[in-house]
Amino acid sequence: MTDHILNMYSPANMKKIPFKIFRHALTVPAVKIVIFSAAITPRVISRFYAGMLGWLLSILPLPSNRIIKKHQQGVMANNGIQAAVANIYTSVLTGFFDFFYLSYRSDNAFRKIVKVEGSDNMGKALSHGRGVIAITAHYGPWELLPRAMKLLGFDIGVVGRALSQKGASDVLDKLRRKPGIHTVDRNAGVAPILRLLRNNIALGILIDQDTKGVQSEFADFLGRPALTPVAPAVLSRRLEVPVVTLHITRQKDKTYLLEIDEPLFFTKEDSVSDILTLLNERISQWILSAPEQWVWFHNRWRTQRK
Repeated sequence: MTDHILNMYSPANMKKIPFKIFRHALTVPAVKIVIFSAAITPRVISRFYAGMLGWLLSILPLPSNRIIKKHQQGVMANNGIQAAVANIYTSVLTGFFDFFYLSYRSDNAFRKIVKVEGSDNMGKALSHGRGVIAITAHYGPWELLPRAMKLLGFDIGVVGRALSQKGASDVLDKLRRKPGIHTVDRNAGVAPILRLLRNNIALGILIDQDTKGVQSEFADFLGRPALTPVAPAVLSRRLEVPVVTLHITRQKDKTYLLEIDEPLFFTKEDSVSDILTLLNERISQWILSAPEQWVWFHNRWRTQRK
């Protein structure tokens, strides 16, 4: 034990430790300050801050800006899409600021800002008693989706990835669970997912990223093959769990519209490839309708087909 401690505090390791400790020590307080600030700041001012930060991020030499530029020259150009870098960042920041703000507002205040169309579609899917796989994307203020669904009277769960900084991840998860949402770490295996589905819970899964460590297949996404997680398709066809696609879009009047689509029913006769293609087509249409509201700074087409 003594040798281990002495080695940990050797001169070579001491050069690395202070910055790492300092960074980790500041992350959680920083996240809490941002959440608190957004919670008490009027939305009109938060939107101004989001715009300023979005502009600042757009001019910095960030790896994410190189990714966006690559997408502008390839995917966007091929699809006739125009999306300013600053507006992409501003959209994501605005979504998170509104998530923090509304997390500390009443249900009535939330309903005034988040409108819903197609709630009967979710009810229809859940009426089969097998749960629902609710497919969405990192589009618009996606963090508002679970509470909006919960306020419709549906029992909701979300599958997500824990952040590398556990303290910050715990803070955000606590905020997500606040309305009574079940959260599942995607690295926890299939057992928690099956348990929620057996309890007839609608389980939200985002499938629009090239995610390491997740079983995926190539499927068309905005005209290019992109690795897409297969779990939703596999579970749906094996267990005959209905799939519902849904997304939330920022409107011109600064409210949000959540649109819930008709349920999809798959069987073992449907191929995983066909299901993934259909789901990616839905997401692609959302992006084409409001391209600046999608996270173009994620390297969606990072993995190339060999």
